[in-house]
Amino acid sequence: MPSRKKDLQYLEEIRITDDAMPWEHGKEILSDTGLFLGRFTEQDLRDLMAKVGLMDLIRSKGYSDLVFTLARQDFTSRLYVNHERPGKETRLIELILREGVFRPKETFIERFEFKDGLTMILVEWLALQHPRGSFTPERPKLPGQSHPGLGGLRNMQEMLYFFGQKTGKDAIVDVPQHYHAAVIYSRLYTDIYARMYSFFSPVDAGLFKALTRDLNGRPLAQVSQAVGLGCLLNTVTGLHETWRPSEQIYPVTKRLHAYFECPEYRAIVERTAAKVRYTIDWDKYQDLLKQGVPDDV
Repeated sequence: MPSRKKDLQYLEEIRITDDAMPWEHGKEILSDTGLFLGRFTEQDLRDLMAKVGLMDLIRSKGYSDLVFTLARQDFTSRLYVNHERPGKETRLIELILREGVFRPKETFIERFEFKDGLTMILVEWLALQHPRGSFTPERPKLPGQSHPGLGGLRNMQEMLYFFGQKTGKDAIVDVPQHYHAAVIYSRLYTDIYARMYSFFSPVDAGLFKALTRDLNGRPLAQVSQAVGLGCLLNTVTGLHETWRPSEQIYPVTKRLHAYFECPEYRAIVERTAAKVRYTIDWDKYQDLLKQGVPDDV
């Protein structure tokens, strides 16, 4: 599990939230009875997981005796759910969230400058995994995966939305480190609460739209690996490009939802997407496969 904070491209943390903390500053607390996000008990989380269907999903995979571990350091909260006993080999869920206030480094639309900042829950790390499962041709290994997915992203999104609402945040934000993660977020969540994950930068949203438009002819796992290996080719410029992670945001409040729905944002997306064309340099990809590639690419 990575400990490094995700790199933000367009947002900067201007101050942490003002909620009082019941723990000594800087000291991490590991406890079965601690408070997640400073508010939610283990029983709260068990009840919420049952409400959104995660408990039924976990049981359907053959896991029943669940062990919860809650941790909190400063404004970063961790939730680990294992079956039978703690340990990486029994880990089903890893969720690391950070609360904060973030101000855009760049304004793309003048009437949405958000100069006072946006309150957000940043998803530092999320893993939903099925350690007893096996990868199959139909569900192959995605870059960065150690085990097959548990299949509960939609359920987890409902939990994240609940956290955002109950803690009064403007948004949930993630920085997808792999191309496939951004695709999965955009595909899975479009019908939840009539909102979807969108890139804060409408330029990045336009580039992403072009990527999904042009790279949909092959399996997502293969395309994501090829992108991670530097095999993405911009056919307009003739240059290879790399995946550049940036903030993908799920709005909770109406003011941020209005930003993504406004005509100016949509116009930038469409103009950007129309200017680029992408393909995968499959010859380069095959050559790199012959040389061997790291598991996390």
